[in-house]
Amino acid sequence: MRRIKETFQQQKNTTQFQLMVRFVSLLVSAIVILSIAIMGITIAELYEVTEEQAVLLEGSLKNNEAQEAVEWQKTLVNYGVTDNSPYLIRVGLTSGETVFSSEDAQELYAEFPRLKQLILFDQILWTSEMEPYYYRSFQKRNAHITILVDLEDQFEVIGRIFSLTLFLTVIVILIGAFVTYRFSRKISQSLVKMNEEISQLESSAIEQKLTVSKTPLEVQNIAQSFNELLEKQRQSLKREQEFVTDASHELRTPLAAIRGHVNLIKRRGKTHPQVIPKSLTYIDTESKRMETLVEQLLTLGRLTNQASLQEVDLSSLIQQTVTELSVMGTQNVTVQIEEGILITGQTEHFYQIARNLIENAMKYTEDTGTIGVTLFSNANNIQLVVEDSGIGISNEEKKKIFERFYRVDQSRSSKIPGSGIGLSIVKELVELYQGEITVTDKAPLGSCFTVSFTINHEK
Repeated sequence: MRRIKETFQQQKNTTQFQLMVRFVSLLVSAIVILSIAIMGITIAELYEVTEEQAVLLEGSLKNNEAQEAVEWQKTLVNYGVTDNSPYLIRVGLTSGETVFSSEDAQELYAEFPRLKQLILFDQILWTSEMEPYYYRSFQKRNAHITILVDLEDQFEVIGRIFSLTLFLTVIVILIGAFVTYRFSRKISQSLVKMNEEISQLESSAIEQKLTVSKTPLEVQNIAQSFNELLEKQRQSLKREQEFVTDASHELRTPLAAIRGHVNLIKRRGKTHPQVIPKSLTYIDTESKRMETLVEQLLTLGRLTNQASLQEVDLSSLIQQTVTELSVMGTQNVTVQIEEGILITGQTEHFYQIARNLIENAMKYTEDTGTIGVTLFSNANNIQLVVEDSGIGISNEEKKKIFERFYRVDQSRSSKIPGSGIGLSIVKELVELYQGEITVTDKAPLGSCFTVSFTINHEK
């Protein structure tokens, strides 16, 4: 019993059950309101017709010239309000005589003081047997005339209409409940199927996706959005796995070298003190390399933080960055910077973009080479161009240089300093601001990096 109750409770919480209950409730409400409206209109029409007929009869009785009881009796016979007529009339004369239209009328008027009256419709009277009558009375010269109209036929019509309406209501509710059940089941099946597929998904299964149904549109949109989110998650997991692998590789080399020189000092430091300065220099170099690598890793982890956005003077920032880095190299640096270029973002982010691009150009350009830094804007975008006369980049490597830890020197040689993260930081920062970065060849030798940001004219 408890299990049945729990199952029912779970069923009540399903989309199918809730949709069906709500749709059926709306359907029942609509049918009930419609039925009440039909009944109300029918009753009003019948009441109005009865009232009009009673008024016509009243007018006819007022226009006749009857004075005595015999004359009134003949008048009632002439009007056809005798036996089997729905009109039951009593004529009370000032002489004390009373004329009835029929024996039924006489019996009914004998019970007249005990008839019940409706509160809202004071012209409707009821007998003890619940028989309804329309009541009307008026004074004519020496006679007080009372008219009761039998409403049994009208109420029979109302009863038939009520029964028919009730029957049709039940039929419509049953059909509506069935259609609603099928409709809600169709909707809920898409959600149930989606839930089953989600529970069976494996993050490592690249090809697994949710089935996108054509209807309803909301479920289709949810499935598509979930598939997009799933793809982003898998790509993120893949990047993280590659990142951990590459970071472990990059950190393992300097750590092993540092430990090797520490052991060398322990073993031979006392007997061969000349190895100590050389080993300490190497340890210092490798520790600085590790420090740079860790700082860049932390930079990568903070890239998604866009808090405290402000208007940045990009022209001034690029000029300061070029001035700062120029003293670190012997290359000839040419600068063409348009004044007054502003962009919204974080100053540190745009500094990282400029610094990494210029440092990268310095690393791969001979001491006597040239480096060009250009910043300009037009109606639609801002462009930063950093070009060099260095060793250049092959077409195959252009697709890989923005990957983390990838370096153009395939052997990962230590001749050119760096960790291989700089361009990855640049690419992710550029994409963070919906920008684009491209690399092309510079004639006759070298590379050209172009960063573009779209100008948002909305204030």
